[in-house]
Amino acid sequence: MTQHEVDAWLAVNPGTRFPVRDFVVWATRRGHAKVLDVPHWPKKDPVGMDEDFHWELLLHQRLTDTELPLGVRGAGGILLLFGQHLTRIAALTTHSVTTLGEDTLLTLDRTPIPPPSSLARLLTDLANMPPPTNWAANSSQGWLFPGGRPGQQLSATVLGRRLASHHIPDRPARNAALVAPAQDLPPAVLGPMLGLHPVTAAHWRRRAATDWTAYLEARTSQAHS
Repeated sequence: MTQHEVDAWLAVNPGTRFPVRDFVVWATRRGHAKVLDVPHWPKKDPVGMDEDFHWELLLHQRLTDTELPLGVRGAGGILLLFGQHLTRIAALTTHSVTTLGEDTLLTLDRTPIPPPSSLARLLTDLANMPPPTNWAANSSQGWLFPGGRPGQQLSATVLGRRLASHHIPDRPARNAALVAPAQDLPPAVLGPMLGLHPVTAAHWRRRAATDWTAYLEARTSQAHS
């Protein structure tokens, strides 16, 4: 088989034929085929939402609408502002929300973040909520989003359904939220702040398509001064 034949075969129905790459790589390494190249299936850019709609949804609806459940507002705020996976949001504990003087801090990974005052109030209220009256004392084990059973957090699946029922889309909201900080922060800062792998942080930095040379120059000048 020639490379031309491989390319022609892939072009017929690329959506189902690109997984043959693993077999071709194996056959080539074992000497059962000449060196052939099957590229990885090209990934599409993440689907985001309009920036104006994103901020409208965050600032004027989900954070300020007192008719929404408190947990939905808090989780929606973290998703829309910090672009966290639902699994990470559901696993947050009350210890993730701390107070330093008059400031409320949210720790998603290693770097405490001062959220906007409206979100800070929501998170403080969530952290101070007592467990349901039919639970034994301390049975919530400090989950910021406790589940329906004592000692367990809310599952990411249930959290996603609750957000969706209030028109908060998970993936588009997350993608839109990550572009904003990636425009201003280099991967070395973005990763520890939002809990992103260095490669993932670099990807979002490239997608933001901005030049942060000025940031490095400012840090260099600050260090010299």
